[in-house]
Amino acid sequence: MIKKHLEESGHEVPIFEDGDFGTWEKDTLKQCQDVVKSSDVFVLLINKKSGASRRLLRGNVTPTYLEYKAALLEKKHILVFVSPEIKNNFKLLQKEFKNLYDIYLRDHHRLPGSPFDPLKDWMQEQLKQDGIAKSLLEIADLFVWAFLYDIYSNGKWLYDFNISRSEKEASTISAMLSTSLRSVVGLIEERDQLEELKGQASFLLNYADYTLIMLDKRNSIVQNTKREWSNFLKSGLLFLDEPRAIVQTPDTNPIHVNTVSECLAASLYKYDGTYLKRMAECGDITAPDFFDLTESEDVFVVEAYNNQERLIAFLEEKQTLYITEPIGEYVLCLHFTFIDWWSKEQVRAYSDEIEYAIINESGYFFQFLIMLIGGTK
Repeated sequence: MIKKHLEESGHEVPIFEDGDFGTWEKDTLKQCQDVVKSSDVFVLLINKKSGASRRLLRGNVTPTYLEYKAALLEKKHILVFVSPEIKNNFKLLQKEFKNLYDIYLRDHHRLPGSPFDPLKDWMQEQLKQDGIAKSLLEIADLFVWAFLYDIYSNGKWLYDFNISRSEKEASTISAMLSTSLRSVVGLIEERDQLEELKGQASFLLNYADYTLIMLDKRNSIVQNTKREWSNFLKSGLLFLDEPRAIVQTPDTNPIHVNTVSECLAASLYKYDGTYLKRMAECGDITAPDFFDLTESEDVFVVEAYNNQERLIAFLEEKQTLYITEPIGEYVLCLHFTFIDWWSKEQVRAYSDEIEYAIINESGYFFQFLIMLIGGTK
């Protein structure tokens, strides 16, 4: 009824259950997400069922939830309609859900990979008892409540939708769509394509410029002075001159958890046969000019050099993150901070995401710099 009414109003309404997403794709979930990404507006109807099957996907999520996250990530206009009974019960449960969510953050120092994780144990326990919570929860699949809390936490308004009056409700949805699309329809898809092309072209041009500049800087190191090396290092780290988003589970459920700053300072040390000697620096460096290789306790450059592996360290009292990279006889140490305060436990919990944001996203630039340093004599 709703699909028919909206199509009669001039809207294209792809629905997976009607075969509108294509039946030839091997990865139907990805196909659903691609359709969402190419759409203008994402309309979500929530009743008592979490999906065609109560069984959750890997990561404790449902296909519909992943479609919603795809729409959220792509900054689509999202309209959420909920049956009145579900909405009323959710309002009564909302305060407890927030408390459970806050407890999860306190205990794990990171956001949940699924909205179901902080609430699951409590909800399952309530269903075993004969209390008010059970009567509120049992009218719907448990994931529905977690889904609603995630939607509400993202600031989305929950509109009433009475399935028994579907024809009237379809007219309401159609009117809202017409209002929403009047000023933006026809621009969204074109904008996305242009932004993608712009980003690719910008990356290639920046990398080409970077390699030429750095080759010139490297060839300018003639007398092996600290001034020459510092000039080289300062230019070499320009690709880290902007903050980076730290994103949890980017492939399944992208969540922006914090932002790491631009590179605030850096130093380059070289082993001269006796000590690690500082060859270059940029920014505010307070460390000594020399380190003995036996000074491994809380000396990150020594530890990284001795173990010959990348070290990610964090001083909570300074809110300073150190990434120390051994490069043959050299050690490069980079300094960062976070936009939001983090504990050492949170940094440890998100170490992979931090490394990805700083190193992997700048892979070509970082590797080229490493090659130029490692190839020096």
